[in-house]
Amino acid sequence: MRKQLPVAACAAIAGLSLAAAAAPATASATASARPHSSGPSGTATYAEQPGATPNYIFPMLTGAYYSVANIEQFERLSFRSLYWIGNDGKPVLNPSLSLAETPTFSHGNTVVDITLRNYNWSDGTPVTSRDVAFWINLLKANKTSFAAYVPGEFPDNLKSYKITGPKSIQLTLTEAVNPTWFTYDQLSQITPLPQQAWDRTSASGAIGNYDETPSGAVKVFDFLTAQSKDIATYGSNPLWQTVDGPWKLAQYQSDGYVEFKANTRYSGPIKPKIEYFVEEPFTTDTAELDVLRSGNSIDYGYLPAEDAAQASAINSGGYTTSVWNSWGINFFVMNYNNPKTGPLVAQPYVRQAMQSLVDQSAFIKGPLHGYGHTDYGPVPTEPSTFATPNEVKGPWRYDPATAIRLLKSHGWDVKAGGTTTCAKTGTGPGECGAGITKGEALTFNLAYASGNVATSEEMQALKSNWSAAGITVNLSTAPFDTIIADAAPCTSSQSSCSWQMANWGGGWTFGVDPYPTGDQLFASGSGSNFANYDSPTANKLISATIHGTANLSAYENYLTDEVPVIWMPEGAYQISEISTKLHGALPQSPIESLTPEDWTLSK
Repeated sequence: MRKQLPVAACAAIAGLSLAAAAAPATASATASARPHSSGPSGTATYAEQPGATPNYIFPMLTGAYYSVANIEQFERLSFRSLYWIGNDGKPVLNPSLSLAETPTFSHGNTVVDITLRNYNWSDGTPVTSRDVAFWINLLKANKTSFAAYVPGEFPDNLKSYKITGPKSIQLTLTEAVNPTWFTYDQLSQITPLPQQAWDRTSASGAIGNYDETPSGAVKVFDFLTAQSKDIATYGSNPLWQTVDGPWKLAQYQSDGYVEFKANTRYSGPIKPKIEYFVEEPFTTDTAELDVLRSGNSIDYGYLPAEDAAQASAINSGGYTTSVWNSWGINFFVMNYNNPKTGPLVAQPYVRQAMQSLVDQSAFIKGPLHGYGHTDYGPVPTEPSTFATPNEVKGPWRYDPATAIRLLKSHGWDVKAGGTTTCAKTGTGPGECGAGITKGEALTFNLAYASGNVATSEEMQALKSNWSAAGITVNLSTAPFDTIIADAAPCTSSQSSCSWQMANWGGGWTFGVDPYPTGDQLFASGSGSNFANYDSPTANKLISATIHGTANLSAYENYLTDEVPVIWMPEGAYQISEISTKLHGALPQSPIESLTPEDWTLSK
């Protein structure tokens, strides 16, 4: 899923906001100023990243809302998926925290049996296989609206399903699958929904079995989607009070302030030990740092990377520093379907030239202040469980001479420090390529997420680096939520396809898809293929990893060389500052999820 901005963008371990100098050094509202109640078991507070507040609660998200802030740090606190990923700080299946027993595969890996554990909804009714079917029915009828949908994958690969008991369901697939991939990247997306409370088409309408027909499932989905977009009612809407997770939403404010209350009917193995969990929004990193310095209202905050030298001073006030690394990759996207610049980025040599002008080592030393590592491909390189030597080395590392050679050899008149233009049109050797006109310039518009100094510094450096080969980039900024809403899959005829390049502050966390095949990001037609990248070779290599026993190396090496997106250095998610009074927050989740039910507070 898309990482949220500061460091959620992984390249953003955070810095001051672009407007930090002018912004007041206060949060939008500090924890002490909020009207939340402090229960007898205590209230723990967590600092949200600037510009990336949760704003979507229905677990079947569209691409515009598909982010860590909404999934791992908001929805999952109340609504659990079938399988929990994250065990002792590693991106692996955690059977003890999953709603279901480990699935069994049979008939040549075409039949999957799932058995639910004994969980209950907060209204007292059990979580059943009917709730799983409710999710499946909604997804089948509305699949193109779901950000994790990939053509040919779930639910397209579901031939049929059969409820075999109140706690069991059997899936019959259209073809054999890799059990690891199917469990990690497909079943982990399924989130049982409270059919007895949500199967309706209007707020005043009766509960029914509308989801059992395609037209009814569309109406239910439209109703729940509309309710989820009405953020002003989050705290009062009874829909969101029927949960199976350890936390119930108690209060939500439009600036992103969130207050959860412990779900006293939670059936999972780890019951909340604190009564309230609060997520505090901040307009800038400076504001969060000032509140952190005060040491009296944030239990779990972060230190901007450029202020890492202040760790000792912060820790003397009652905090402990812990670097939070994530299971992800970092990049920004180019729009292959943009009518003007699409033909340019469709040329692999253009992308390779641009990649050869990204000085990742300098970005790590500078904007990331040493908290990061190079990233040249589609698979996380740390830990290096799946990474190949080719990706780790990077075939298109920083080398301006290589970039200039690539452009000249394909018919471009390179003007270092000026404007490089196409001199030789055509599709033959030594020519610019299809759709590129004579005299056309290598000029692009790139919008990036505001609110983070690291991202801003990287983009300013990129502008300078690209100019060394006469590539011009016009930079602009917008809030994270705006960037991810604009950078969505589109067709060239749509007005929404006017964006050319977009950087929401980083790349991708393999959370609901921890087996990093890239099917969500790079398979043709995927709901999360934001760049509109379309490669038959990539599709074939991805398919081999999910339908057979092929490992990731062939796919990984191909995408590393292809440069479908511009790879950027992967920074730590954040430099966490955790109060010495808060216990149980470590180890931090590699998929950036929050589990405050593990936490306790001491006096």
